[in-house]
Amino acid sequence: MKLSPLQLKHYHYSHLQLESVDSEQLMEKDASSPYWVPAASKIKISITVGEPETREKQSQYVFIISLQLNFQDKDFPYKFVIALDGVFVCDDLEEPSEKFQHELVVNATSLLYSSVREQLLTLSSRQKYGPLMLPSLDFRSLERADAGEEA
Repeated sequence: MKLSPLQLKHYHYSHLQLESVDSEQLMEKDASSPYWVPAASKIKISITVGEPETREKQSQYVFIISLQLNFQDKDFPYKFVIALDGVFVCDDLEEPSEKFQHELVVNATSLLYSSVREQLLTLSSRQKYGPLMLPSLDFRSLERADAGEEA
């Protein structure tokens, strides 16, 4: 097995908030699953890519990916707001191309999202309504937004 050219070197949370919501309108949990799973379409996601400071060829490029997730639904027993940053390095890169940028965002976001999924599952397992599991998402359809727009 060989290493991926994209390596996650570090990540940290700058905001992590999970709240149980008391409501008389709560939906019923799917009986076939032990988890509460929020609707993927209602999870708000914002991704920011910090690009290398220089465009000169380097032996290693460093990228910072910031991921923000926000979910609130009156029929769901939890709401959450999360922000985290990941530091990624990429070796043997001639020049960051448009295709590379897309692959970077897809892969880096997938790695960070999986750490958020695990963290929410752990935190919610001792909450009033039981464990929350984020759905698996496909980030391949992400497109670059203009400055100021969310992905």
